[in-house]
Formats: sequence, C-alpha cells, structure tokens
Amino acid sequence: MSRVIGLFALLCCLAFFAAPAAAQTYGTSPFEGAYVGGYAGGAFDPNAAVALGGMAGVNFEVSPGIIAGLEVQGGAELKSGSTTWEGLMLARGGGAVTPDAMVYGELGVGTVNSVTSWGVGLGGEAIVAPQIGVRGEVIGTGPWGSGLNRTKATAGLVWHMQ
Repeated sequence: MSRVIGLFALLCCLAFFAAPAAAQTYGTSPFEGAYVGGYAGGAFDPNAAVALGGMAGVNFEVSPGIIAGLEVQGGAELKSGSTTWEGLMLARGGGAVTPDAMVYGELGVGTVNSVTSWGVGLGGEAIVAPQIGVRGEVIGTGPWGSGLNRTKATAGLVWHMQ
C-alpha cells in the first residue's frame, strides 16, 4: 500500500508542475491544464466491490478539439472483509464532441494490490459549471504480461485549475 500512495503522490506532483506547459498550447479548451478530482463506482473481478478514489492530471490541446494528457489515479476497492489498493498512471487521448464535452481513451501502467499491472479504458467528461466537470469511465486492468481480469466503472467530479 505504501508503494501505491508514494507513486500516487509523486505523479500528482509531476502533473501539477507540468501544468504551466499547457499555457503554451492552443488554450481554447475548457479541459486544458491541470485538474484534480474524485470518483466512486464499482469494480468487478468477477465479484463486485465499491470503488473510491481520486485523480490528478494535466491535459494539452494538441490541435483544436484534440486533447492529450497524463493522469494518475489512486484508490481502493472495498469488498466485505478485504480492500484492494491501486495506483495507475494513464496516458489519455481524445476529442471534443461539443465545446464542453469530450470523449477519451486511456492506456497505462501501475499497481493493483502490489502487483504490476496495465490498464486500458474509455471515458467521457462534460463541463457543468466554470472549472467543474463530471465524468464517467470504464477501465479494465490485468497483471503485466497477461490479459484483463478486472473492470472498474466510475463517475466523478473534476476541478480544472484554469
């Protein structure tokens, strides 16, 4: 667990300090720049669990309407009698479907219960108030070198630090 917390803290700091680089890009997207947030949902492996956690990241508008970014997520999955800890670092890419809504895909690595793992997912986010977004995503993870064996579906709130 301490590895996950340490990795999450390090990656949050990197995302925060990378935010000034976002100012050098196009600057028209409400998704651009650093952000933090939290999520809740469910995880299935195939048993169900409650998933709770947080995320931090930075997005860059690489061309009008096209977003690339880096995100770290850390959280826990709570089942009766056990807790699974996870930390993931995800590269993200997507596009705006309206000026205030985007869809994205993500791919990355991290740890799930101290096992080196990889993950792949899809999500969407909509701006609902100045600097505030709501998002939903589904991420599948599995041990490095093998297939996916776990799925997490979450909804969350995001604060964009513009």
